[in-house]
Amino acid sequence: MKDRIFPAFKKPGKLKVLDVRPYSWHEQMTIVCAQGLINRVRPRVYLVFDDYVDRLWLSIYRKRYRVKHEETNDLYELLSLFRKEIAGFVVYDDNMLHSANVAMTYGGIHNAIPASPEVAERLSEIGFRKVADLRGKWGNRLEAYEWAFQNLMQQCNRRIVGSMCVDPPLTSFTNKHHVRDYLVAVKAFSFDLSTKIRDRREVELFDRILSSFDSLGVVLGWHCIRDLESEAVARASRNGFFVLCNLHSPNLTVHSGIKTNFKFKQKHASKVTLEDKVYVAFVQSDGDAIWAMNNFQNLNWLDGQRGRFPYTWEVQPLLLELAPGMLEHYYRTATSNDYLIAGPSGAGYTAPSVNKRLDEFLDHTRRYMEACDLKSILIMNRNPRVAYQELEDPRIPEAFAKKLENCYGFLHGYAGSTFEPTVFVNNTPYVHTTLYASASTDILKELKRLIENCETRPLFVSIHVREEVKMPVLRSVIEKLDRETYKVMKIDGFMLALKKAHEKGLFKQAFSESVREALKENGKTIWENYYRRVERLEKLVEMDEQRMLKEYDSGGYGFTIEELPDLLAYDAVETALRLVQAALNIKGVYVNNIEKSVEDFLKEYSEFPDTQTVKTIFETWKNWEKARISMEEARMLARRVIGLAKSLGGKL
Repeated sequence: MKDRIFPAFKKPGKLKVLDVRPYSWHEQMTIVCAQGLINRVRPRVYLVFDDYVDRLWLSIYRKRYRVKHEETNDLYELLSLFRKEIAGFVVYDDNMLHSANVAMTYGGIHNAIPASPEVAERLSEIGFRKVADLRGKWGNRLEAYEWAFQNLMQQCNRRIVGSMCVDPPLTSFTNKHHVRDYLVAVKAFSFDLSTKIRDRREVELFDRILSSFDSLGVVLGWHCIRDLESEAVARASRNGFFVLCNLHSPNLTVHSGIKTNFKFKQKHASKVTLEDKVYVAFVQSDGDAIWAMNNFQNLNWLDGQRGRFPYTWEVQPLLLELAPGMLEHYYRTATSNDYLIAGPSGAGYTAPSVNKRLDEFLDHTRRYMEACDLKSILIMNRNPRVAYQELEDPRIPEAFAKKLENCYGFLHGYAGSTFEPTVFVNNTPYVHTTLYASASTDILKELKRLIENCETRPLFVSIHVREEVKMPVLRSVIEKLDRETYKVMKIDGFMLALKKAHEKGLFKQAFSESVREALKENGKTIWENYYRRVERLEKLVEMDEQRMLKEYDSGGYGFTIEELPDLLAYDAVETALRLVQAALNIKGVYVNNIEKSVEDFLKEYSEFPDTQTVKTIFETWKNWEKARISMEEARMLARRVIGLAKSLGGKL
């Protein structure tokens, strides 16, 4: 592939397979990074984190590509086998785990493996030498990553970085080693920094690291435990990057080495007969994530009910280079009822509206879409600095339609909305997902409520299905749909029908008034959730600084007294804006853009006595990155927000 970001790996040799689950977090850190160094030369080590999924890929690779393997049962014996290929170890401070990320980056450059002091002793016993000792070198994450940026960045990969969470607890969902083998193998710079604007100094360093790159890049791993997915993706996008979610996706240095001549093709709909029905498309979410592709889309792909009904799956076209054998398995085993599209937001996950290299990203996406014969994309476009949900940006449908002119159409949005309009660019649909279904969703009830008393036909409903929803549940829902009313389709047919309806002047953005009732219910839920934060604010704002800091730093993240004004002020402002959104929703007013929500609030609640507080809150939010807030100002702001919430609550 032209201008590829991901380097090629050699075909795997006979794999040594080790189950790493019995070993500690620190021992896993060492062996996964060693796997990267060993497999950089040629893939020969495969690690088992999941007895079913990881071993199933071994079986598939043995049968399809004749990749042989043998079991080994001792981590240190395995390391000893490759001692001559590894220069030594780098000791990190197990009381300051950000030094472990630096040790990993250092080791990737100098062919050494990171080790905690305890692991280092074991490594010395089996003949490894110490090449560096990072203990006591830095007092916090900023010092550690600043040193690494100044001293290691120029020797690192210029397209790939790693966001590797090491914040406590080590048992957290995000705190996994799984992609470290790949990051070490490609000499990627790795860190753990928040992208929440509250954490000013970390955001500034995050920006400096990513802005030092001069072409489209990728952040592997996943975001810091202290920020949100939407914040991390938007911040990476601002710096010209896309991201991939690599939680629970080990052995990429093996998967990347599989060689195949398979032609990635799928059958597309070419025509459709338009009927006066409700067209429904079910689309499985999260297929862009490497973990979802690795675990067979949360095992749904292996379910015997798959193929019994029309279903659309998001996939990651970048697997063409990262895991071609994995991608081939999906194409080979797809049924006529399975249809593949690219997950957010093309070849990689980005927020298109804020990506400073959008044109480059779309060219990159087009190449992989064509190579994988994909003709639709689920696009996510979020920036929580601007909007509560997906960004409303008319430039994006035009940009995608222009660059990807062979696509049937584009879905937009993760969570679903009946209020966002469908637009057409030269008859190419850009349609927001209508509903979002999790395991707790009564899909049939929500679908019927959506269309009750709505006589518009044809009507188009796209349902974004969280990967936790199982195939038998979906089949049961579909079998209960009246075929005289509903037509369930894959996304290719769905888009063709949508195009035809638009051509004939039959398409209308029309749902029943019941959706506004659902909006009111959602507003009540938002209010209840954020009012609990108001109650917490009431306690926090009266505490002395040491006690308040203890409360904010209960997770052990290393917050300081100097950061306390930002912690309190951000807490207050974010809570207030969400209460503004909730207050409007409760009235049946849909809002998304944050600035407009403030304007709408001041109109809808014109009799409200403290409108100035609402204006102050928004000005603080808008100017956050430039302004600085004292502790006294933060306390005053928090008290005003508490008063606002109580006063507003009495009117709802």
